[in-house]
Amino acid sequence: MSVCLLHISDSHLFTDQARRLKGICPWDSFKSVLADAYERYPEINALLLGGDMAQDETAESYQMLVEALPEWRAPVMLSPGNHANLDDIANALVPALQAKCGYCDVLQIGNWRILAMNTHKDGQVSGYVTPEELARLDGLLAAEPEMHTLIVLHHPPLLIGSKWMDAIGFENASELWDVVLRRAQVRVMLHGHIHQAFDREYAGIRVLGSPSTSVQFAPGKDSFELDAVSPGYRCLQLHEDGSIHTEVHRINGFIPPDLHDDIPY
Repeated sequence: MSVCLLHISDSHLFTDQARRLKGICPWDSFKSVLADAYERYPEINALLLGGDMAQDETAESYQMLVEALPEWRAPVMLSPGNHANLDDIANALVPALQAKCGYCDVLQIGNWRILAMNTHKDGQVSGYVTPEELARLDGLLAAEPEMHTLIVLHHPPLLIGSKWMDAIGFENASELWDVVLRRAQVRVMLHGHIHQAFDREYAGIRVLGSPSTSVQFAPGKDSFELDAVSPGYRCLQLHEDGSIHTEVHRINGFIPPDLHDDIPY
């Protein structure tokens, strides 16, 4: 039995569905990504919604996001990022997910466990994991040492090779790795934030980054730069032996009309 997961991240939605970001409409590209994902994968085991789902961080945007989701019969997991209102996520987004399709932050399927983490810190773009969240992770890993484990979070736990992005990456990633590397069962760490595909191995753990459903960032740059690549999402197939197969799928269009617009948002 393999486990099928979809990672959809960094949608940067607004309550005003006509509002544009860098010349494209995030709602239009988000809905196109969802349509493509549902056509390819009508049956999944879980939907992983990455951070920065709502640029304006409003309860209304979170509720509209849930209304836009296809009819997947699968729970949703969340990994809040820098663009996150944790109160509205708890009071609006999570209840709406529970009512429509289900919500969880720990999921066990077969011999795999998927653990969702929060790397949000108020007033900060870069990621941070609190001592309480680290202790939670350590306890979850200690409780099931034989289970293959995937950890999903928003901020990248590794440097990605873009100077400006690495500066707003993960404030205390070393503390996270201290917990993870004490355990042998973690196979994959999955993240967003970087608006580009990323695939690297560190200490025997595969670290995967997913594209955004809105605009993409050019890799390997010293300063902010948009990329002439369409939005996308990632699918993961987790196998019983602990191995994985993953693909990034991209839709057509939605490339910003002015790729020289170098003002971060």
